[in-house]
Amino acid sequence: MMRRVAPAIVLASVLGFVAACAASEPEFRQARVHRHGLTICSLIITELTDGRISAEKAQEISAAIALAGNKHFGRVTCGDMWLYMAIAYMESGFKNNVVNYMNCRGMFQVHAPSWASKFGLKYSDLLDPRINADAGIRVFKHYLELYGDLVPALSAYNSDHPGAAVGYARGVLSTRNRIKKRYTELYKSFQQQDAIALGSLWL
Repeated sequence: MMRRVAPAIVLASVLGFVAACAASEPEFRQARVHRHGLTICSLIITELTDGRISAEKAQEISAAIALAGNKHFGRVTCGDMWLYMAIAYMESGFKNNVVNYMNCRGMFQVHAPSWASKFGLKYSDLLDPRINADAGIRVFKHYLELYGDLVPALSAYNSDHPGAAVGYARGVLSTRNRIKKRYTELYKSFQQQDAIALGSLWL
C-alpha cells in the first residue's frame, strides 16, 4: 500500500494546481494563484453526491486526484481536474469501495485483471483512494497517448475500445462542463469573499 502523503507534498501539489488553474482557463487568468482550488473541487464532490461523501473525504479525494494528475502529466489545471472528477463521477459516483462484476475497482473503476499486475499492485490496493486515483489517471493517460483525442481515449477507458463507448465519453464531457459551470460560480464567490476580507483589513 502507498504511504500516507506528506503534508508538504500535498501543499506543493495544491499550489501547483491552483497556479496552473489560474493560468490555463480564460476566466481565471486574473488571479495568479487561487488558493481555494481544491476546496472548490471538494465542495463540488460533496454536492454531486448529495452529501453522501463528507467534506473531509471529498478533500482527500480532491488531493488524491490532483497528486495523480500532477504525477502523470506534470501539471494539474482546472480543466484537468474537471475531467478527472467527471470520470470518477461517471465511473463510481466517487465511491472507492465499489467492485463490479468485471472486477473493476474503486473510484476510477480500474480493471484489476488488466492493470494491477502491470502497475505492480495487488487487487486490494485499488480500493485505496490515492492508489486508485493514481492508477485511473495512469490508465487514462495510456489511452490518451494511444488514440490522441479525448473521445476515443475516454471510450477506451470505459470499454478498452476507442469506438465502443462513445456515449460514455460524451457523458463524461457533459459532466465536465457541469463541473466547470459550478466551479466558476464557486470561484467567483470565493473571490468576492477574499475581496471583502481584504477590504476589512483597512477598516
